[in-house]
Amino acid sequence: MPADLDLSARRAAWAALSELFLDTEPDLDGIVRALAATGLSVKQLEVVLRREVAPVLGPNLLSVVGVWQAFDLTPMEERFRAGRARATLGGWWALRAVRADWARIVAALS
Repeated sequence: MPADLDLSARRAAWAALSELFLDTEPDLDGIVRALAATGLSVKQLEVVLRREVAPVLGPNLLSVVGVWQAFDLTPMEERFRAGRARATLGGWWALRAVRADWARIVAALS
């Protein structure tokens, strides 16, 4: 992720996009509002989703232990900030799992 992107905007995007990786039904309207408020473009948000959020949180969708209703993103921030130069298998699978929700989000943001 380009270093010039506002870290506070990225933090807000991480929080909003993390909802896609929970065991609950995502509030797509709320996610759209939160993402729109970041000021990031759809293209920038997709990079955040693909390179930062999905590789880190994607494996949660494979977990069968308990129900996750929220993430504590603070300990994960370094992993998000590190970004990913290439996709992980868990991240790729997670992106496929959330693609319908992401398409609705993109449509609402466009």
